[in-house]
Amino acid sequence: MHLGRTVCDQLRPMYGALLFAAVLLCLVQQSPGAEAENYLSRLHTSIALTRSNLATLAESSDHAANEFVAGRNLWVAGRQADFLAEACGRAGGLMPIAPLGRRIPAKHDVILYAVPGLLGPKDLEVIDQWQRGGATVIKFSSAAGLYKSRFPIDTVANVVDLWTWTGEFTAACTRRGKMPVFYQSYGLPGGPERGKKYQGKEFHEDLTIEPVPAGVLGRAYLDRIESMLGDIRNTQMPKIIQAARWWNQATSVTALVTGHMFPRHAQDPRTIALASFAAVPAWEDKDLLDVGHPPQLVLYVGYQFAPQKLVDQAKAMKVNLVYFDVQPAQPPEPADNILYINPAWPLTDACVTVPGYDIPILPASGVIQAAIYWSIASERSP
Repeated sequence: MHLGRTVCDQLRPMYGALLFAAVLLCLVQQSPGAEAENYLSRLHTSIALTRSNLATLAESSDHAANEFVAGRNLWVAGRQADFLAEACGRAGGLMPIAPLGRRIPAKHDVILYAVPGLLGPKDLEVIDQWQRGGATVIKFSSAAGLYKSRFPIDTVANVVDLWTWTGEFTAACTRRGKMPVFYQSYGLPGGPERGKKYQGKEFHEDLTIEPVPAGVLGRAYLDRIESMLGDIRNTQMPKIIQAARWWNQATSVTALVTGHMFPRHAQDPRTIALASFAAVPAWEDKDLLDVGHPPQLVLYVGYQFAPQKLVDQAKAMKVNLVYFDVQPAQPPEPADNILYINPAWPLTDACVTVPGYDIPILPASGVIQAAIYWSIASERSP
């Protein structure tokens, strides 16, 4: 089964060979009025399109769940490196998923395949080879491209689709009497211990989840993401614009990033080089600035807890600092060169409740990190 969506058309199902299925999740942006357009509005449009495509997502995930419950493997592959990093080893994400790498998928294995922009000839050649071997390929591809030719919407849309699809896949598994194992954040009490307990397991043997109807979990994820983006749009845009002004005035910018999508996501070769990047530990608070050669601006793309030492260091050194993570430093903005943007995702990161399950599932932080980062970048002067 191949379900495609191309520019300016509607969903058109086409049925392929009996031993495989492929689903193309291809987002098309329809720009709102120019007076209302910004990065967040374009992202909102892509999410609305995902919502309209929820039945297709549910159909493809139902087929994938059938294969997975029967004992097949779940892989992730493709040219979108940040998608692969986001899909695997992720708080709120599936434990039984791994990068395909150089492995050859077995018959009936399921592969999530993601690319920036549209699928190219080499992608189609590889996918065709896997499909002829009987694998199921779920293709995440987007015609949305870049906002203002520099700021990616398509790769973020693919990640939104990834987690919406994962919600529908999970629901489909529950309808077959199985609950896949999910990661809890290792930054929360019990997270590492829970991960060790379920390491190597695909399904829970210690609990039973009532069947979840199609559309419920995917819709819940989209609702939560739209709510978070709405909070940012309604309350944080003045800070985003101020951060953009600082960025525009700075001659040296360092981005300190944590998470799965970054820094790969912001190093998209289709975009312009905007800053130097350094990955920092998610749960280690320490001085991060070079006292002898400080940048004029630091962007801290954070996760759960505030970089208190970095905030204190930037304050003392008069370095402009823009940071966002769930818990702000105390006080949140202790000086006029410190700017805290509230990202609105929960401390758990995972944001969707499955009735009867012990933790929430489906992470928000990657999508929201990207939304804030590119919103700031796109508000800079040309």
